[in-house]
Amino acid sequence: LAHRGTLYGGCRVLGGSRGEVLEFGGVSGQWGRFPVWNACCESVLSFRVRTHSADGLLLYLDDEGFCDFLELLLLHGKLRLRFSIFCAEPAEVSSRVAVSDGHWHAVRVKRDWRNTSLEVDGKMEGWAEVKSKRKDMTVFSHTFMGGISPELHASPLRLTSPGVRDHASFAGWLTGVTVNGSVAVLEGSEGVTVGDRCGPAHVCQNGGVCSVVEMRAVCDCTNTGYKGNDCSEGKALPKPYLVTL
Repeated sequence: LAHRGTLYGGCRVLGGSRGEVLEFGGVSGQWGRFPVWNACCESVLSFRVRTHSADGLLLYLDDEGFCDFLELLLLHGKLRLRFSIFCAEPAEVSSRVAVSDGHWHAVRVKRDWRNTSLEVDGKMEGWAEVKSKRKDMTVFSHTFMGGISPELHASPLRLTSPGVRDHASFAGWLTGVTVNGSVAVLEGSEGVTVGDRCGPAHVCQNGGVCSVVEMRAVCDCTNTGYKGNDCSEGKALPKPYLVTL
């Protein structure tokens, strides 16, 4: 795959462009590390995901072995968000829609003190409230996506939710990771390939032409006989049909 950014000891460090795609092979020991997300109070983390896999770890962060954590999983093709504050019973919210159909989906995790909500493709999938004595979440760890590092696997006492080690690594593609609208830069990775959004992993099907417009990929379905976000639906409109992913 074509890539931007610099390779340091197996870790590609990006400039933060939303045009780049991270490809995860689902192998053991893979991980992508982003800066600490200050998810204590009111904050939003967003990204786009594409996968054919039914299960895998998408997101994990915690207070390094004390009480607070947040994890987002693929479970039977749907998303499951689980979190805790101040060692309270973890709260959970799951998506009603599946995201393992091979199409790009926009995911939004919103922290609001004791509450956390989950959106998929602009629609609220649900929210949950943790019954904790403290209302703000403490975060010390980096934000891990696609898996956690072997060092953490080998040190369960550093993990607030040690069960995260039992989840399969994510297989698929992630792009457009942002916190409160600002691009989150990948600080390090292992087993992750960095490519352009319109590289071999692009989503345009049936001969649709992919291009990056305003840092987003768009599919031109003209003359393909199809329409939709990725030129996979029905018949094309009689005039040029340009859609934004």
